[in-house]
Amino acid sequence: MLTLSDVVLTLGTAGNERVLLRGADLSVAGGDTVLLTGLDAPARRAMADLLAGRIRPAYGSVTLERGDAGRTVLDAGDEPSDGIWQDLGGASPPRAVVVLAGRRPAGWPDRYRCLELRGGRFVPGRAGATVRVPLALLEQRIRQALTEAGAPPAASASVARVLVDAECRGHRSHGVALLPTYLRRIGAGGIVAGARPALTEVTGSLAVVDAGGGFGQPAMDVAAEWCAAAAAATGVAAVAVHNNNHVGMLAAYRWPFQRDDVVGLLMNTSGPSVSAPGAAYPTLGSNALCLVTPGAAGEPFCIDLATGVVAAGKIRDAANLGVPVPEAWLRDAAGRPTTDPDELDRGGSIPLFGGYKGLCVTLIVEILAGALAGGRVSPDVAKQRKHPDTVMGCGQLLIGVSAAHVSGREPPHAFLGTLREAVRAGYDEPPPRPWFPDQVEEDTAADVRRHGAPVPVTVLRELGWPAGD
Repeated sequence: MLTLSDVVLTLGTAGNERVLLRGADLSVAGGDTVLLTGLDAPARRAMADLLAGRIRPAYGSVTLERGDAGRTVLDAGDEPSDGIWQDLGGASPPRAVVVLAGRRPAGWPDRYRCLELRGGRFVPGRAGATVRVPLALLEQRIRQALTEAGAPPAASASVARVLVDAECRGHRSHGVALLPTYLRRIGAGGIVAGARPALTEVTGSLAVVDAGGGFGQPAMDVAAEWCAAAAAATGVAAVAVHNNNHVGMLAAYRWPFQRDDVVGLLMNTSGPSVSAPGAAYPTLGSNALCLVTPGAAGEPFCIDLATGVVAAGKIRDAANLGVPVPEAWLRDAAGRPTTDPDELDRGGSIPLFGGYKGLCVTLIVEILAGALAGGRVSPDVAKQRKHPDTVMGCGQLLIGVSAAHVSGREPPHAFLGTLREAVRAGYDEPPPRPWFPDQVEEDTAADVRRHGAPVPVTVLRELGWPAGD
């Protein structure tokens, strides 16, 4: 088994690096053949050396079972010839992972798994696997679908904004692929489409929001707006949200904190999908934690993570694309490592990150966002796909601290440069991007704004949308 996880691979000398892989993930089963084509010769040599374990990446990890003699790395040049299929074994070859720099070549045999290298990451190379959809068009379609399903215009706009923001930042797991589930839940009653979040001020710096079993995004919008404004006025504020549904990516609620120069800490509980260290079964939520640090201008700095080794939506994204996941991401219902993303919905589980330290982090969120804010912890939260007729009942806690009220100190964003340089200084040579948490989102957003969001064709078909235009 060969696994690449969050790998950065560069070519060239310091100061003149060419980034070949940028946070790439790849899983190759034992006995598979790896075919390299469509890259220039230096890139193919570097990729072959990486896959064979002869070189180490600049960042990330490569796990290689050296005893696997069945794997072969073949260099097919710029364009593979017909003879390459004989090299792979004739009429019944082993499965092959194909790494490409551009589009899938004409006549490529369907029996092979085909990946393309786009933006430094491996994506499916099957014709039509994804379609680039302009962000404005994507947002328009989401709003229309929700409105037609019975959601008020304001709620539709809130949900669409959050899903499109996730697509723009490169987190397709929290993007339009969630829409089919939301629509099913509206029909089944798990989302009360007409519900309006109700905010109650307990004190000038503490409020409670009852989401009413409606969409999670409007409730979070109300909570974030109040939290940021109250913190700016009083110095510190907190909002507890209960009776809620899925809220999407927490970083999507960053703008009120940026506007009011408030540092925000946002937490969210979810239904059971992760297993405790060494456990075989999912009994805890892949709870989310997000820190928003307002900047002098432009985007605030955000740290947004789930406590599983990967977000559940990234595994479902792999299922939508028909590709396996790294073994480290998933366990099947018996607790065994698996690369089949469909196992998640067959009773599988996502391991917690960081062992028992990861368990501690998820328990912090359980106590604050679950027990304190939401009135229930993740074992009591309904899973949105498994229980479409039930309000999830998840909780959120938002805490805001005004930078201006901490007198005599530099604003937090003034220290980000020092922290960036501290990370950079830990390398023998200048590190390639990404070497700081926000750089992946920055690079992805620039690409998606230019070329549109890559939406899986399976999702477009499920929604009944045309593939493009």
